[in-house]
Amino acid sequence: MSVPSPVPSADSLMSLPDARPPRRLKIAIVSDGLGDVIAGSFISTIRFADLLHARGHDIVLISSGPPRRRGEGRFHGMTMHRFPGPLIPWSDGQLYLGVPAPGRLRWILETEQVDAVHVMVPLPLGLIALRVGKALGLPVVIHSHTQPENIFMNSPRFPGYEALYRRFCDYLNWLYRQADMMIYPSAFAFRQFPALAGGPHVVISNGVDRDRFRPMSPGAFKVQCGIPEGRLHLLYVGRLHKEKDVATLVRAVPLLRERVPGCHLSLVGLGYERADLTELARALGVGTHVTFCGFVPDDDLSAAYTSADLFVMPSLAELEGMAVLEAMACGRPLLVANAQYSAAVDFVHGNGLLFNAGDPRHLAEQACQLLEAPATLQAMGQASLSMSALFDIHESARALESVYYSVIGAS
Repeated sequence: MSVPSPVPSADSLMSLPDARPPRRLKIAIVSDGLGDVIAGSFISTIRFADLLHARGHDIVLISSGPPRRRGEGRFHGMTMHRFPGPLIPWSDGQLYLGVPAPGRLRWILETEQVDAVHVMVPLPLGLIALRVGKALGLPVVIHSHTQPENIFMNSPRFPGYEALYRRFCDYLNWLYRQADMMIYPSAFAFRQFPALAGGPHVVISNGVDRDRFRPMSPGAFKVQCGIPEGRLHLLYVGRLHKEKDVATLVRAVPLLRERVPGCHLSLVGLGYERADLTELARALGVGTHVTFCGFVPDDDLSAAYTSADLFVMPSLAELEGMAVLEAMACGRPLLVANAQYSAAVDFVHGNGLLFNAGDPRHLAEQACQLLEAPATLQAMGQASLSMSALFDIHESARALESVYYSVIGAS
């Protein structure tokens, strides 16, 4: 299996211009929850917006929020238009559903004089932006940031569950078919939409900022989170939601400690499962060996990653796996669930091991195999660090910029 390419390559679905034309662009980036939601797609959107803004382009952010935050403002030096809406369940009180009046959105796009519209998530805000943008004759780029499993694995089973799942998949195919260009964050994400294979599309990784995510001293992070010194340390970073399957990782801890008595697990992230996971760790008798670190800002994440002897991603659904990329850039060996709906599997190439998804015993066996071989762990960490160079976020931003020039020139 070859290492996935982060930006368009000879076999990566479309040809983009090599050189950046001098024209300054004005792009409307549309996504609910910007600045509010701590999740990969929203964080990636902000990072790309910041980089494009730094490259001299005018970025207009169109997002959602609670009623008290409606209207126009500034975000990271960029214009932000927010539309209010209801709070979405299972979003940890973060994600509001923006439902703008089409006339108001049309006024914004016309007044801002944007060159193109970039839709990030397929919620009503994105759908209305697509329709208004098309009506104005603007090219529309759509990003495949939404995985049906992220939604349906978090919802209870009910009569008609499977039919609703299929309807949602049909909706994504219908929506994405209207894009002037589809962007997928991984080859795996592209493969989820075989019916769209003949349409204009490109694979561009979310990327990792290797200036920010790099090996550094973990001391301050360990002190802040109360992580014991001298212990072999496992780390997870991500949402505490069902599709991440953190429960399997917690269930593996007592099995791990039978062979590696000094190991400790840290969980970085927020989510509605925290209380249940805390109770699970207590019931298993490992409550003192599992640390819930909560939210850790980007500036402290490198220390968190570097603190780990082994980074574990038990997730059942990943369109790419930004936390895995960040762990690699910090030189961490990987232990990743071999899950049907996870692109993170594709990152394991001599820099870690896979385990059977949802199987705590196999997770523990694979982790022990690595933790009991320090030289192997070190070599795998170096392999991760080297591989991360293939996923430079600055290269991804340049590829995204080339997509904009391509669709604007063809529109």
